[in-house]
Amino acid sequence: MCRCKSSCHTKRCACLKNRQPCLEGCRCSNCNNPLNGIDVTQMSTCAIENVQQYKTLSRAELDVMMELPCACEQVPLQKLINQHSCSKCDELYWYSFCMGEVVQDSCTWHCTKCGTCRDWREWHCPRCNRCSYGVTLPCDGCGSRKRDPWI
Repeated sequence: MCRCKSSCHTKRCACLKNRQPCLEGCRCSNCNNPLNGIDVTQMSTCAIENVQQYKTLSRAELDVMMELPCACEQVPLQKLINQHSCSKCDELYWYSFCMGEVVQDSCTWHCTKCGTCRDWREWHCPRCNRCSYGVTLPCDGCGSRKRDPWI
């Protein structure tokens, strides 16, 4: 819960920072949290981070059929705002607002620090605060190595 006095429209708002709408228990004034009134539990991280784009979509645009990268089926864009499991190959897919296309969950992730979707082989370097390519390679920006959480 937040105690914002600045309308809850920046990441200073605890609710917005945690990708949540403001609740009745919040003590904010003139709340403009863009996630208010949206069921964020049904949205991908990319959709939440790009909520303004999502909110501008019309019903007709949400009903547009999108072909999955596996080419097994077509589903309406609305179903791809969250992860969608293909009924034939059982792969998970979601719509990337950053890339403007349907992506496979096991091949793509959304970096909340950079605010963009990334290839699964990229990682966010905490030292230089940039995403770098190569799971086992040193960071392109500063040369540090990705820390393996299992070591």
